[in-house]
Amino acid sequence: MGNVIELVARERTYSGREVADLLGIGASTLRKWSMLLEQNGYWFLRDSQNRREYRQMDVAALQRFYRLTKDQLFPQEEAALMIVSHDVALPARMETAVALAPPIPVPVSHNVWEEKLHALAVHVQQQDAAHQALLERVENQEAYIRSNLKERDRRLMKAMNDIMDAKVELAKMKDEQRKTSIWHKLFRLQ
Repeated sequence: MGNVIELVARERTYSGREVADLLGIGASTLRKWSMLLEQNGYWFLRDSQNRREYRQMDVAALQRFYRLTKDQLFPQEEAALMIVSHDVALPARMETAVALAPPIPVPVSHNVWEEKLHALAVHVQQQDAAHQALLERVENQEAYIRSNLKERDRRLMKAMNDIMDAKVELAKMKDEQRKTSIWHKLFRLQ
């Protein structure tokens, strides 16, 4: 037991910010994941100010957690249980070897995986169909809007031209009326 404590004491630890940067996540996400693992029985070292200190095996566990939740789309609670059950089963002297080894999958029934994959595939197909329907609808709406805008612009231009033509005609008529009225007045006066 004393050898394990000495080994742990000599092992390099990482701060939360270092681990968050290493994983490419935010510090708050790392805290959330760490608390979730602790709720399921995982244990992190703490410093004198009660901050978590992450060992290499903790970083490896968090990397497995990341892969399970982000790449394989496991719910976070299920991924935490898988990691805790995986890590608890290993003897303490194997901790450093586990950090370097790839994760060992938890035995799960083949049918369960097939059902999950099938459900996921069906969901993806439904999402693709909905996505295509939305794209088609948006394209149809854009075409409708473009055609209506062109028609509106055409009508506005025609109305403006008609108004301008009417103004020109009115001006001509007023000018002619003014001219004729002056001539009429002149000829009537004589």
